[in-house]
Order: sequence, then C-alpha cells, then structure tokens
Amino acid sequence: IIVNIPNPKATREPTRTFTFDLVFGPESTQAEIYNETARPIVDAVLEGYNGTIFAYGQTGTGKTFTMAGDRSVPELRGIIPNSFAHLFGVIAKSEGETQFLVRVSYLEIYNEGVRDLLSKNTKAKLEVRERSDIGVYVKDLTSFVVKNVDEMLKLMLVGSKNR
Repeated sequence: IIVNIPNPKATREPTRTFTFDLVFGPESTQAEIYNETARPIVDAVLEGYNGTIFAYGQTGTGKTFTMAGDRSVPELRGIIPNSFAHLFGVIAKSEGETQFLVRVSYLEIYNEGVRDLLSKNTKAKLEVRERSDIGVYVKDLTSFVVKNVDEMLKLMLVGSKNR
C-alpha cells in the first residue's frame, strides 16, 4: 500500500510517499494482527533465527494494546501473550532430539534511552552495542530462562509495572 501526501503548507515541497506492507483497520482482531505480522517471526525463531517484534509510534496510538492486549479475555490477547502461547505450543509438540532454551528480557526504548524493565534498577540507562561475534545487543540487559507460558507472563507483569 502506497500513500502519497502533499504538504498543504509548502506547495513547492515534493509529495511525501509512505509504503506499508499491511494496514489494519479498527475492526481487525488481535488474532488477525498476530497471524499476519508476528506469527512468521515466531516461526522463524523456532527454526533458530533471531527475531524482534517492535512497536513504534506516538503516545496513545495503541502500541500497548496491540502488544499486550487484555490477557483476561482470550480474543483480546496481544502479540506478546499470543507469541508465548505459540512458542510453547510448538515446543510441547516437538519430537526427537530438538532442545529449546527460552530466555526473556523486557526493555523499553523511550526518548532515545534504553531501560531494562526486569532489572532491580529500572531507571538505569543501558547502552546498545555491537560485536562481530554476536551482533547487536544491549549491554547489561537482564535475561531470565523460562520453561512455560506462566513464567513468561509473570515476567511480563513485572516489566509492565516498571514502565
């Protein structure tokens, strides 16, 4: 989907063009959004690739609802709890010698600052670094090994409270 927007205040400026892979309207369900956007990333993670699901936008545009949703209503669960269920559902059905190690971190990027929402010191600003052997990472980011959806949800609640 391509959207062209002229600047009404500066007619001599070129029209701005924005390209979107997908656009979801207000009638879209959390399941539709998850299946179209996040499910392929989680599937790739299960094949051994790194994956990131990142919400970006202005305050009040629905990022938190899209990502977290309402965990008490199954149809309103967001991308994060749906990812947890998907991930551990696949792990539970796995056969053979395949082993999985699931680690959870929870960070917030706000006003160019990175904060660890699972750390004892959630106010500390962390640094984004890059190394040739491991790629991009956040220095001193807390990470927890989890064994099931409930452990992940508990950490999500802790992180959410620290926002």
